[in-house]
Amino acid sequence: MLIKDFLNIGIAKAQDLIPCSDGTMADPDIGCVATPAAILSPESSLVSIILNIANGFMAFVAGMAVITLIYGAIRYTTAAGSEEQINKAKRIMFWGVFGLVVALLAVFITDFILNLVGQ
Repeated sequence: MLIKDFLNIGIAKAQDLIPCSDGTMADPDIGCVATPAAILSPESSLVSIILNIANGFMAFVAGMAVITLIYGAIRYTTAAGSEEQINKAKRIMFWGVFGLVVALLAVFITDFILNLVGQ
């Protein structure tokens, strides 16, 4: 057993590898390979980057939905009784509300999945 460990350490040093706590060898530039639980932790840079991008995108979608809703409301008030203009304004407002609902659902689904995974 001692000789096997000595050989493993010798091979690791010759290849510039360092032993990890789980018995595997890791590259000194990269370090030990993370376990799936560590990859999914909020401290993981990949997860935090993805969450920041998703949060920024959802804020953009929600902002665009509010702008669309306001635009539809302005078109509705300036329709001057024209049924065609009123219907266009209602469709614009519908899609604005739809965008808000989609943005909120995306945030809730993301939170649900993170809670389900154990965050």
